[in-house]
Parts: sequence; C-alpha cells; structure tokens
Amino acid sequence: MLLEALSSEQLRGRADPGVTLWNLDLLHKDVESKPQENTSFELITSDSISDKASALEVSASLKASFLSGLVSVGGSATYINDKKSSSHHARVTLKYSRTTRFDQLTMNHLGAQNMTYPEVFDQGTATHVVTGILYGAQAFFIFDREVSTSENIQDIQGSLQVMIKKIPTVSIEGEGKLKLTDTEKESVTKFNCTFHGDFALDRNPVTYEDALNTYANLPNLLGPNEEKAVPVKVWLHPLSNLDNRAAKLVREISNNLISKAENILQQVTDVNMQCNDLMRHPAAEIFPDIKRKISHFREYCEQFTLVIQKQLAQTLPSIRGGEMEELTLGNILAGKDRSPFAKLHVDGYLSRKRQEMDTVHSYLQVLANVKVLPSEDELNKVVNDPMVDFIVCYNFTSLNEGETYLSDLTKWLLILEKLDNEDYQPNTVTPWFKNIDVMRKARERVRAYHEFTQVNTLREDTHYTVSCTPDPKNPGVSIYLYEVGVLVCDSFLPPGKPSPPVTVSLSHDMVKLSLKPSDFGEEFVVGYSIEYRKQEEETWKTQRTENEDQEVNLTGLQANKTYQVRYSSVCKAGLSAASDITVVKILPASPPETITCTSEPTCLHLLWKEPKVVGEGATITEYKVEYKEKEHDNPTFLETKTGNKTETWDIEGLKPKTSYAIRVQAVCGDLGTSAPSDEIEAITAETQKQEVTNSKGNLP
Repeated sequence: MLLEALSSEQLRGRADPGVTLWNLDLLHKDVESKPQENTSFELITSDSISDKASALEVSASLKASFLSGLVSVGGSATYINDKKSSSHHARVTLKYSRTTRFDQLTMNHLGAQNMTYPEVFDQGTATHVVTGILYGAQAFFIFDREVSTSENIQDIQGSLQVMIKKIPTVSIEGEGKLKLTDTEKESVTKFNCTFHGDFALDRNPVTYEDALNTYANLPNLLGPNEEKAVPVKVWLHPLSNLDNRAAKLVREISNNLISKAENILQQVTDVNMQCNDLMRHPAAEIFPDIKRKISHFREYCEQFTLVIQKQLAQTLPSIRGGEMEELTLGNILAGKDRSPFAKLHVDGYLSRKRQEMDTVHSYLQVLANVKVLPSEDELNKVVNDPMVDFIVCYNFTSLNEGETYLSDLTKWLLILEKLDNEDYQPNTVTPWFKNIDVMRKARERVRAYHEFTQVNTLREDTHYTVSCTPDPKNPGVSIYLYEVGVLVCDSFLPPGKPSPPVTVSLSHDMVKLSLKPSDFGEEFVVGYSIEYRKQEEETWKTQRTENEDQEVNLTGLQANKTYQVRYSSVCKAGLSAASDITVVKILPASPPETITCTSEPTCLHLLWKEPKVVGEGATITEYKVEYKEKEHDNPTFLETKTGNKTETWDIEGLKPKTSYAIRVQAVCGDLGTSAPSDEIEAITAETQKQEVTNSKGNLP
C-alpha cells in the first residue's frame, strides 16, 4: 500500500486503491509474519485532544493532519471525536488493546530489481510505502455520569474510576450475575456507556452491565483464528529511498506549531461545552433571547473552526512538500490571537454571559412566586385579558439588545482574508449588569416589587408578571404598570414601606396622626389605608383616605384603651407594606363641660360639669385647673389641682380687672388626664361679683 505523507492520506481518488509496486503473488510470497500476542487495558480520565491522540498512539504529524481535517477516522479512532457535551459530566474511559501478529516486507521486496510496476514513481503522488503492519484491535468504553449541583465532580470522577477498574477483573457468578454490592449497583445505574472499537458488535453497550459483558466477549469477536484483526499500527518507508523519481516529504511540521493548532481547536471544543452548559442555565431556559445569543456565538465559533481547518488543510501539504515555509502556518495561527476569537475575548464574553444569567437567575429566585412571561407576545396575551384591570410587570429591558461583540464576530468571518494583519479592538461598552447605577436601581426595584407582590397577592384585579420587553430608555430593568390593557407607566415604583405613624394629638375618642410615606414610590401614592386594633385584639379595623393628606384623624376610639396603629400607602395597583406599629394610649376621659365663672376682684369662682365619657377602668380623682393672663400673650398656663373630685374651684390671688384664659382637665390618677376643656375668658371684678359665660359661650 502506498501513502502520501504530505496530507497523510491513503491514495484514494487520485489512484486506484490497488496501486502497488508489486504484483499480488510476489507481494504475499515473501511477507514475514510472526505472532505478537498482547492484551492490555488503561483508564483515561482526560478528555483533551492531546490525551486522546496519545491514547490512540497518533504521531505529531498525523495529529496535525487530523486537526486540519486532512484525514478521516474510523473504528476505534472515532474515539478522538467523542467530546463531552457539558462540564457537569464526569467522564472516565476504559481502553482495551489487543495485538495478534506483525507482518512486514523483506529486502526481496525492496530491491529495485524486484519491483513489478516501477512506473508508479512517475505519478509523483505517493511518498511512502507500508513495510510493516501490526494487527489487532482496540476498543474504548466511555463512561459518562451527569453531576448535580449538590455533588462534587472530583468525587464522582473517583467513583467512576473505582467501578471501571473492576471491569477487566470482575467476577461473574453463574449466568452473568455480577459481584457488586448494593451501593455499587445503585451507583452504576447512573453511568452511560459509549463504545468506539474495531469490533463488529450486534449491539453497542449503553450501560455498565452491557460494557462488562461486551468487554468479556471481545477476544471472541476477533474470530477463532483472529482473522478479524485489523491494522492498528503501520511502518512506512520513503519511496525516495527506492527511486529518485518518487515524491518526497521535504519537512515535517514543527511540534510547536502543531501544539498551537491543537490548543486553538481544543479551545473551540471547550467553548462548545461551555455554551452547552450556558444554554442549560435556568435563565437561558426561561428567556429564549439569552439562549439565542449563546447559540449564535457557538455557531460563529464552529464557523471559525472550519475556517482554521481550511487554512491548515491548504497549508500543511505545501509546507511538507517544500513549496511553502512554516512561517505561513505560524502567521495563520498568530492571526487567530489578533482576531475577536482570541482566547481573551472569547473567555471574556462567556464570563459576561454567565454573570448576566446568574444575575437574572438571582432576581428570578427572589420573584419565584411571580409568573414569568418569557416573550412580549405572551405578555400581551395577559395585558389584553378583559378580566384584569392592572398588571405590574418586572421587566428585564436589556436581554435582547444587540451585542457589538457578536456583530464583530460576524464581520470578521465575512472579511477574514482582509484582516490577517489587523488586531481586533473591542468596543468598551459596560453591560447593564456591570453598571453600578443600573444595578443599584435593579436591586431597589426587585426588593420593592417582591414586597409589593407579597402584600397584594390576594388582589383579583391585579396580576404580577416578569418579562423581558426591550426598552433602551430604561436599561437593565424597569417596572411597567398596565391599566385596562394600556401601558400607563414604564417606570413605575411600587410605594415602599412607610415610616411609623406619629401621634400629633389625642382625645378620649380620636387620635390625630402624621403619616410619612417612603421616598421610594411616593409620587404614585394616592391615599392611605390605616389599620388599628385594641392591643388585646387580633383583628384589624381599617380606615381609608382618598387623598394624599399626611395628617389624618382616626376616630371612633374608646377612652382609656391602648391601640396599635399602622398604615400602608395606597397606589392604583395596590398597597405598600404596612409600617411598623405605633402604640397609642387613648385619654381616659372626655374633657369637663359647661364651665361657668363668678368673678371677684382677686378671685374667680368656677363651676363645671363632669366629663360625659369616662373610660372603662378609669375614675376621676381630681381636676386640674389651668389659667393665665391673656393680655401678656403668655403661652404658659399656671395650674392648680382640686385634690378631690369636685366640680367647683376658686382661683385666688388674682389681679383685679384682669382678663384670664381658663381651662379644666379631668385627672384619672395614674391613668393620666383628659384633654383640656375649651378655654373660657374671665375678667376679675372691680368691686362686685360678676358672672362669666361658660365654655359654650352661654349663660348658665
């Protein structure tokens, strides 16, 4: 058999498969054949091109031809094309190797006078003749096991190795029953097996048990006389040593360049695996726009592989034949590092996509109870539902916007030949998930949105969704508010949890509250929902306001009772989270009523009626009488107490003909006082007694 070492191809298509230097009888007459029996097995834990080529005992030169696509593989050699599809797979390969005999030509063949067809040298294609063949067979059993996120891939890899080492030595108890523990049996059910070999099998093994049975039967598959063995290794002799007319291999490709080419294609293999993993990411499974971008990126990388292989296939034979210098190949490989497919740029893109998906997924986990509508079409179906008044949508606005890097890859593939000497300069655009301001906004909104949905989960007229409508005005995320099928706000902020209510004033049946809504979403507040209950009760009562006034009177309360009060901000789509509770103690009694006064020059004689309302558990023990001169605008009242429950009191030591402001409070011991009565104005007499109008402005 003649070979062309320039491309490492057997002469096919350019010459008849039977092209040879000798006639068939002479060829077989002096072939030396001797047994070379050997059986071995090996565990392979790496899935790299380099280690697979090593397992197949492929020379550097042949590996270069394989990398460039100049040679195709079959039988056990198809193992080199079997690649892991995910980094979440543990993989261990069992290699079985069997040799049977070695055949070689003798000097009787290689003498120039013994060649039957010397005209073959004139064809100028073949460079070598096969002078020795080692026969046998090889098989590769690839065991894969998917690794869950809760498992350690190294531990699973170790478990695989332990179980696969058993295959060549495992004991089988009658009728093929395996000696495996229950734990081992459970473990091997998770293994998947793929077979690549030089053996003709009725059925390829797919399970661990299948692999055991197949492995045990491999020697029998070579035939009773091992006549089904195939060439596993050949020795070549240059034809130029036999005749100067023969084509010649001028130089081999240097190992350094072969390693560089291998690294490039290995990188593409790794990228394909990473893309597969990213496309199975929860965020990519939910939002097709993310998966679409990764799919396009993977396609571009595959096109790049074809471009590189085409360039290698055009270059390698010319270098080997002396028509081209190695520098040409070096420039091709160096050009890759100047392109957007350079490892730095590719790894950077994959890292960014992973970070984007992790960011999206973390937000989806926060909003786990919210329905996701992955496309604008699905969102529109809900928006147009006539039974829904409001839709509040947490919207990822940048997932499907164009990416300059993907555009650059496309351009580079289209005008590749014009860019050989140009370095790729990426555009420095900060993605939304790395923009500090955008992410701060996204965090605020996802927390507010989550809180808002939790509070309003029972509202039947409002739906909550997550979607990905593009919106360049609001990069990253935005909350959309739809009302009766119309988008009324593309930057809605659900009102946040307000500050606790502050007591402004109290009476026996009312409290005036000051409300302070959160700054977040304040512009969307249209009113407030105030909840209150007695401290010992569980059920809340509600009072609603229909305006944005931040001072509210809470009425209808009971004297001498302690209440818990909280409130929520109200917007069109629902309520904010309730504020923290403020505890309010209602005054024990209503104010004294109908105050009358008789005046003397230095004394005022007061008379009043006891409060109409005295709270449960409260008792009036005395009254507090407060007074001050009105003329001096003095804000401070002087006070005196009656000392017991009496509805009359004399204020003595006053100035004649002086105007006084007077009010009275009921004192209920340790429970506190009532609110002050309405003020009356009384003027001390000049010389005689004088009656003063009561607090209602009427004579008694």
